[in-house]
Amino acid sequence: MPETDFLEALSIFLLSAVKFMWAPGTSIAAGFTFWQTIIITSLGGMVGILFFYYFGHLIFMSFDKWRYRNKPKKLFTKRSRRIITVKERFGLIGFTFLTPAIISIPIGCVIAAKFFYQNKQTLPLLLGFTIVWSFILTIFSVYIKDLIFG
Repeated sequence: MPETDFLEALSIFLLSAVKFMWAPGTSIAAGFTFWQTIIITSLGGMVGILFFYYFGHLIFMSFDKWRYRNKPKKLFTKRSRRIITVKERFGLIGFTFLTPAIISIPIGCVIAAKFFYQNKQTLPLLLGFTIVWSFILTIFSVYIKDLIFG
């Protein structure tokens, strides 16, 4: 029985690293307590953020070196204008708030590594909002479970 609990916790941990929104509900449905769910999903999300943030930065550094060596850089393109619009509209705090649950950790962290890597607040905000979303989604999951199963 303890091996199954460990494997369930590990699978929820890994789920938290890639698709955070579904992890707290899965954890509650698997029978983990409120605090176990908070710990497992927060840690899983944080590991995912650290991995994808630094991995994304390495990928973009390598890609930019290769791209600039092979062809000249255009200053204004449709893509760059769209990115600037999103950055101005949501800003760092809005983007980092949406990343863990709404955007998804892999995509959000790679984008954050590309456009907000120089800002020292990016990584702490991503990690902090992961904990916030863990509480929000766990409370919601517990409420739904109690509503359905009484």
